[in-house]
Amino acid sequence: MEQTAGKRGGAARARRLARGNEKGDVMQIKNVGVIGCGLMGAGIAQACAQSGYETLVSEVNEELLNKGLGMIKAQLARSVQKGRLAKEDEEGILGRLKGTTKLNDFNGCDLVIEAIIEKMELKKQVFSELDRICPKHTILASNTSCLSIIEMAAATQR
Repeated sequence: MEQTAGKRGGAARARRLARGNEKGDVMQIKNVGVIGCGLMGAGIAQACAQSGYETLVSEVNEELLNKGLGMIKAQLARSVQKGRLAKEDEEGILGRLKGTTKLNDFNGCDLVIEAIIEKMELKKQVFSELDRICPKHTILASNTSCLSIIEMAAATQR
């Protein structure tokens, strides 16, 4: 499938932001959002919080959100128990991790990673809403394993 000029422009923009401009300015990612708190989303959210990013993770309802956050807490507790993680580090990671059921809460994120079920129409709907909600500088990414990124990107104006 051939990329359109607009989609190639988005990739070029991401490379420029990563490199910085002629003044040496680079994009600072401080706040990361993860859409979906299932097995993959929870793992991504944990990795982001563990890497020092303020991390917001969402799920469609409180029950699923609490289940996903519980998986993260259990994984961190196992790491502490096995001596791979200090208790203080666990507390810091959990302090950087917040949960929500509202997509509008992602309006302060610098990077949003979608990790929901592999259904194209649902992913396109999420990306369309994120495009409307998030600032222009926000990078929208997907954890898809088999669907077309180009088709998802077409749901945005980026």
